[in-house]
Amino acid sequence: MLYLETHSLDANYYFALEEYLMTEGNLQEDLFMIWQTHLTVMLGNYQSAYTELNLPALEHDQVSITRRNTGGGTIFTDQGGWQYSFICPRRPGKDRHEDIDFQRFMHSIISALNQLGIPAEMNSRNDLAIHGKKVSGNAQCFKGNYTLHHGSLLFDSDLAAMARYLNPAKHKLVSKGIQSVRDRTGNIKDFCPQDWNALEFKEALVKQIVGDQLNDYPLTPADEEAIQKLKTEKFQSWDWIFGRNPQFSLVNEEVFPGGLLRIHCQVTNGIIQSCLFEGDFFSGHDLKAVEHSLQGLPFDKRRVQQHFHQHFSQDLIHHISNQEIISTLFKGF
Repeated sequence: MLYLETHSLDANYYFALEEYLMTEGNLQEDLFMIWQTHLTVMLGNYQSAYTELNLPALEHDQVSITRRNTGGGTIFTDQGGWQYSFICPRRPGKDRHEDIDFQRFMHSIISALNQLGIPAEMNSRNDLAIHGKKVSGNAQCFKGNYTLHHGSLLFDSDLAAMARYLNPAKHKLVSKGIQSVRDRTGNIKDFCPQDWNALEFKEALVKQIVGDQLNDYPLTPADEEAIQKLKTEKFQSWDWIFGRNPQFSLVNEEVFPGGLLRIHCQVTNGIIQSCLFEGDFFSGHDLKAVEHSLQGLPFDKRRVQQHFHQHFSQDLIHHISNQEIISTLFKGF
């Protein structure tokens, strides 16, 4: 098995790296890499940032938001944990239909952890747990002639931060009979027989998976240039992270000294389709023109603030400031 040593802390770099390796088609054997990120939340390919994330907390704490090529749920990553990736050539032939198969790769991780004295086991279709505490989520996709399987390993991560940033689907909590993200997750360090730090754990895990003699896979300067280009153009773009959100509607309201303000807004693929101001307030401005001007803007607080700053220098509603209008629109986001 090939091993790719990496040093970036940017999740977008790794998602670009994975896609580049799969689309270039130069890998002739399985490749493994293990990597870390700074504070980041990673959306699954088919998820909505507006329902899965506590966006105000993420913005306040300057946590990065990204989106994977793979499906599955949202995860939180930091330098207390690790992410791993397997990129493997698919079998040749015209009829090579394959279903998503987590077990092959998850068993490799389970075996390695068990060899290190860590009693991990599968506890669902794509999770690993230790004594009922989830320590790893996994995801998978096919691209070109390759299978990508990647996952997370909570080693010594900030579980309190994870609970602040994620809004898990209620059906997940109800089905498990528990009340919070923190209740159902754990850190491998708490179950590790050795007093390892995160780096020592990584080195021991790599040795179990690829052996003592590392078969390094080097990246050329041309490779790095192409990866950086893909990272910039796709994975860190607003269109990729927020533009893929499904359609939703909201009705937010607040009461101010100037009266009740209720805002109806419809958003598709991250773009405002319609916006309506309603209430018992007073205004000397043409609010229909304001509503129309918001159509086509990204549903992004900073972009809307810029729009108001550029086009509406005076407050639009009597005793309700433009900033209060914006705060109402993005209430809860």
